[in-house]
Amino acid sequence: MYNVLIVEDHDRLRDQLGKFYEQEGFRVTTASSGEEGVEKLAQEKFSIVVSDVQMPGLDGFQLARHVREKYPETDVILITAFGNVKQAVEAMKLGASDYITKPFQPEAIRLVSEKLIEKKRLQEEVRELRSRVQDVQNLENIISKSPKMSKVFDLIRSLAAMDSGVMITGETGTGKELVARAIHNLGRRKAKQFIAINCGAFPDTLLESELFGYEKGAFTGAVQSRPGKIEVADGGTLFLDEIETMALPMQVKLLRVLQERELERLGGNRKLKVDMRVIAATNVDLLLCLTRGTLREDFYYRINVIPIQLPPLRERLEDLPLLINHILEKHPVARERAIRQVSSEVLDQMLAYRWPGNVRELENILERAIVKCQGPTIVDVDLPVVSHSAAVSTYIASNDAALTLKQWLLKSEKEYLRALLMKHEGSIAATAVEAKVDNKTLYRKMKRHGLQKESFKEM
Repeated sequence: MYNVLIVEDHDRLRDQLGKFYEQEGFRVTTASSGEEGVEKLAQEKFSIVVSDVQMPGLDGFQLARHVREKYPETDVILITAFGNVKQAVEAMKLGASDYITKPFQPEAIRLVSEKLIEKKRLQEEVRELRSRVQDVQNLENIISKSPKMSKVFDLIRSLAAMDSGVMITGETGTGKELVARAIHNLGRRKAKQFIAINCGAFPDTLLESELFGYEKGAFTGAVQSRPGKIEVADGGTLFLDEIETMALPMQVKLLRVLQERELERLGGNRKLKVDMRVIAATNVDLLLCLTRGTLREDFYYRINVIPIQLPPLRERLEDLPLLINHILEKHPVARERAIRQVSSEVLDQMLAYRWPGNVRELENILERAIVKCQGPTIVDVDLPVVSHSAAVSTYIASNDAALTLKQWLLKSEKEYLRALLMKHEGSIAATAVEAKVDNKTLYRKMKRHGLQKESFKEM
């Protein structure tokens, strides 16, 4: 229902107009003067203002100008005597949307009002379509139809209008940076920069200079001044991945920046004002980091205002076909060779696979398969890692009941290491990193299970 405000100093005409608009389905509010109309406008939002031109005090022209300046989405219809049409046309230039002349017929009022309402309806449709298009554009790289990810999408949209700190948690490869970018692109800071930095990729001293910047001569090699990531992100968004790797002294310095909204470059003594939104991400349990003392409690509560938990790929397997199609469509080699799909057998194997590396692993495996593929369809011989691991999963599931706990643990460890070695084509360093053990421990366990790294080269 649309709201209309009728401003008319003649009681009988005001009542007539009110009854007419009520019959047409409008919610009607009336005012007996321009001054009262201004008061009503300040109290409530109106779609249309219908006002007489000739009124004592604040007249219709002045009211139209006021509406244009204060409430640009509200349309104004002026009521004028026939001899003042020229004046009314001039008033339209000042803010009125249309006019009707006295004496007027109900049909004339209806036509003018319907025209304005139709315009408003079309404007609302355009805004809605633009919003949907923008939504698609900003979320198009996050491919999902799962209920769990739908909740994430809803949260992204609601967070976009806020400036609160966000903590994104999820396993490696679940798309934490994509979510952070979507929040930025949908929010008021989208015109400014999105600056991403992986805290785990820098030693402590280097991370400080990366974040805070430095002045010329601050240290050996600082031949010129350089702004840090925080400074560059001013007005925009700073994304801090692997936040749990940040050293305690660095947490203190960053906390001070977040609280005071200012920083000093290394080697400088000048305070610089900064205003950015901070979105952090991690793939570990931060509460465990608090317990171990590697994460400050005050820092934790500052960055973890609103949490977002991303589900792993194995918990949204209904997205696999969508993700596969998306990856194949955007991969240049797949497009060149017209590789459009995976076989039903491969899809079944993928659905049985646990995907420890999530969507990133899926992309890597498909990229390898694209290179090996000889036709328009990826078959099981193109995906040895997935096919083997899926078979292992099925075997263990069907034989677990016959094993003791110790036997099951040993079997599971062996197959887990076998799958990782196949994934990384026998690379000890890469396998050890993903398994979160040192190289020596990995070699010892491989020896126990009779696994040779050479067996996994180019499988």
